[in-house]
Amino acid sequence: MAKARRSFEGSTRSSASAPQVWDVWTDPPRWPGGIIESASIDREFGVGARITVKGKGGPATASTVTEVESPRLWTGTSSFPGLSMRFEHQIDPVPDGTILTERVIMAGPLAGVAAMFIGPRLATAFESSTARIAEIAERP
Repeated sequence: MAKARRSFEGSTRSSASAPQVWDVWTDPPRWPGGIIESASIDREFGVGARITVKGKGGPATASTVTEVESPRLWTGTSSFPGLSMRFEHQIDPVPDGTILTERVIMAGPLAGVAAMFIGPRLATAFESSTARIAEIAERP
């Protein structure tokens, strides 16, 4: 039997520069709007900071920042019994701006089940959340 897909992502192209996107994507209180109902961070952005986000129709989810490579990538992790989720927030420069990609990689004994139930919804949510970050970053 083939191994179930356990990585899901969504992307948006933006006219904003990598530093403009980085400024928004590392400042959760600026995120609400679109599908994001609320977002907060427990301290200054950096490794160890805890970010809590609530999307429309879903529960609030907390993750801990585990990696920062300014202004290109930051990751956060969330853990539940039998499941860990690594959320990657990637900024790729292109000639006329950037491509923002949000990706989740699921691991653990329940990763296959979680992937079946929430993976496709997360991919759709990531398309919307990256579009929201791009929209804010493009503002003058």
